[in-house]
Amino acid sequence: MKNLLLSISKANNHLLKQKSLEDALNFCIKEIGSGQDFDRCYIYKNEIDNGVLKFHYKYEWCNKGIEPYIDHRDPDGIAYDALPELYKTLSSDESFQGLVKDCSNELFKQIMGILGIQSYLFTPIFSDDLFWGWIGCDDCKNEKKWRDEDLYTLHTIAKNIGFQLNQDRIVSKLEITLEKINFYMEGSNQAMWEFDINTNQTVYSYNWAGLLGYTNDEIIQEEEFWKRTIHPDDLNQLLMDTGHLISNRLDNYVGTTRMIHKTGKVIWVKYDILLKKNKEGKPLKLIGTHIDVSELKEKEIQLKLSEEKFRFIADNTTDLICQYSNDGNFQYVSTSSKEITGYLPEELINKSSWDFFHKKDFRKIKNYYENTFKSLQSSIVTYRFRKKDGSYIWLEATTKAIINSENKVLGLQSSSRDISERIKRAEEVKAANAKEKELNDMKSQFVSMASHQFRTPLTVIYSNAELIDFKINHFEENKSQSIACITSRIKTEVDRMTELMNNILIFAKDESQKLKKQVKPVDFNVFIETLIDTYFNNNLYEREIKIKIKGKKKPFFTDEIMLVHILTNLISNAFKYSVDRSNPELEITYSENEIEILVIDYGIGIPEDEIKHLFTSFFRASNTSTIIGSGLGLSIVKQFVTFLKGTIELKTKEHFGTTIKLIFPYE
Repeated sequence: MKNLLLSISKANNHLLKQKSLEDALNFCIKEIGSGQDFDRCYIYKNEIDNGVLKFHYKYEWCNKGIEPYIDHRDPDGIAYDALPELYKTLSSDESFQGLVKDCSNELFKQIMGILGIQSYLFTPIFSDDLFWGWIGCDDCKNEKKWRDEDLYTLHTIAKNIGFQLNQDRIVSKLEITLEKINFYMEGSNQAMWEFDINTNQTVYSYNWAGLLGYTNDEIIQEEEFWKRTIHPDDLNQLLMDTGHLISNRLDNYVGTTRMIHKTGKVIWVKYDILLKKNKEGKPLKLIGTHIDVSELKEKEIQLKLSEEKFRFIADNTTDLICQYSNDGNFQYVSTSSKEITGYLPEELINKSSWDFFHKKDFRKIKNYYENTFKSLQSSIVTYRFRKKDGSYIWLEATTKAIINSENKVLGLQSSSRDISERIKRAEEVKAANAKEKELNDMKSQFVSMASHQFRTPLTVIYSNAELIDFKINHFEENKSQSIACITSRIKTEVDRMTELMNNILIFAKDESQKLKKQVKPVDFNVFIETLIDTYFNNNLYEREIKIKIKGKKKPFFTDEIMLVHILTNLISNAFKYSVDRSNPELEITYSENEIEILVIDYGIGIPEDEIKHLFTSFFRASNTSTIIGSGLGLSIVKQFVTFLKGTIELKTKEHFGTTIKLIFPYE
């Protein structure tokens, strides 16, 4: 018994004193083996290898004459699956013992034979209920029967090893945790302190000095120093809450306060204070941490101001401001919702916006949202939204994506306005335009039909007047002259009616927008020469027009038919309104980028107060009543000039004549 107790005592002494666990275990098995006169004493440690629990030969002591196997591969790394009865017994915290020859497991018998073992005793080692491994003792010379004392010794030492293993594991974790805490505290702007309630002494540690701008030597380990560092407006509340914590009216105390930096500036500090008590529940200490959150607090203040500003704008604008989650649910709705949709904001929050869209707009809205998510660009869409009363209104919305610093879309924000009236007016205008077009088409068809219907009787009248002229050649001279005067008046009026019909047809085409231009290159010098020969050298006016050309001729692109109508009308007017006066003039100037055409006459001119009406349809000046005209000529001329991208200007003075200037670009 004395040897037993001595072995246990020595083993425990090694476990307590040795700094290295490995050294302690080696000394333990030596004390056990030598003290109890075993042939071999060793320790196996359990380890998981690729999901399989195995035992490994880690520590060994051998008596004199016994071969060591610490580096031998055969007894190492064996899976418990191969020795189930061994695992079952040891994991149940029971010893596994016996004679090798009596073992039924052939693998176990083979391993023990290799080690030269006759009898064995295994005792499990548990560390905090974890089956860590086991101690083994062998007798290689005799088939030894193990005594209860042997079992007790091994079991006691195994328990003590388990305690030491558990303690080492806890200490190791604690050291790692402390290292992490020290690293965190030293590498952050967090400070730590303790206040002893009994002595009123305060101990500051870690970053306290740096937090407030002091050096360690300037820190005074007293409560008064701490009070001086607290903002005076926050001190009373902080002291009162701390008193509540000490009197058990608060479990812990967390909050934010202002502190005074050494430079005098105010910093924001987040604090966390815990109360430490003794076993009887009496308060002993306050332990607290402070961390500088000034930058975060400033951002929080700015964010709050921004949010308040946004909500003020959103709640006071006539537009409907909404924010949506990625799945389309309302997250925020401005107060204007009531006026626009009939819904209060709280009636829409967390509801799906898709439930309020008109079914005919679903596809358009879906494509619009998908494009907004992809492009992250704001754009405009119009759609119908169901109001609370079940009716639909038209909304015009500008939507943009809400993204975070990592460019991830968090949702959408839209600004919408009710455009129902605008849509209604647009539809009314569209209907009115369609009606107007229909009426214009009907008018154009009527004018065209009426004009063509007039041509036939006018042609018959004109032909019969010529036939009468032919027949009166056989009458007496006085009778023929009388009749010729009548036929001349008939022909003149027929010409007037024909001109009127032609102008009305052209005017109707222009109004119905059926005029088409065919632009092609025109040699303007040749064009003018041909036009004069064709229309004005037939002695109709018994006069001629003077032509003057300035500048170097350049290519001119225009619609020749329209240009013929413009110039024949203006030149005819020049002749018609300047009878018995000087011949009219045509002046052509080729400038750098355009061609300028002047049609000048020295005729009756136009009264000054009537000039503003000249280009109005069917208007004729008061001094032209005796001259044939329809009142459409200048109106059509201006329309054609504009159609050809040109400009027209008129200068006139009654009794002195008129000058009309045309300007056309070459292209």
